[in-house]
Amino acid sequence: MRIRPLLVLTGIVSSILGAIVVYLVLSVPNDLRADSLLRDAKKDIDGRKHDAARQKLISIVQQYPRTDAAAAATAALVTLADTDRQKLEHDIAALQVQHARQAKLIEELQKGVTEVKNAPPKVITVQAPAPKPAPKKAPPKKKSTRRRR
Repeated sequence: MRIRPLLVLTGIVSSILGAIVVYLVLSVPNDLRADSLLRDAKKDIDGRKHDAARQKLISIVQQYPRTDAAAAATAALVTLADTDRQKLEHDIAALQVQHARQAKLIEELQKGVTEVKNAPPKVITVQAPAPKPAPKKAPPKKKSTRRRR
């Protein structure tokens, strides 16, 4: 009778050990692949390749959702989104300043055009220069009275 509880206990322990081994066999390669992809994504982020990094992080979250790398990828995605949002806000602010400058310049140019358009016509009188006196003609040469023969 002592053998039966020992066999049951041995069966339970071996089942637990088998489950642990199966879990490790199935999860460790996933963790390694996810960590490898996460390292690649971090290299892309450092290299300013945000689109490639974003795609790798999304694939980590989708393919390996129960890993530590998935949690880190989610945090990195949130950081990337925040960085992109701040960059867009900065770009929008710069565009608004540029738009204000251009609007002011256009308004000034329109005022100048309106002033020119509404100005009374200027009459310009040009006086012809005084006629130059005609040059005096030299008196005609006298014909000699001598005849040549």
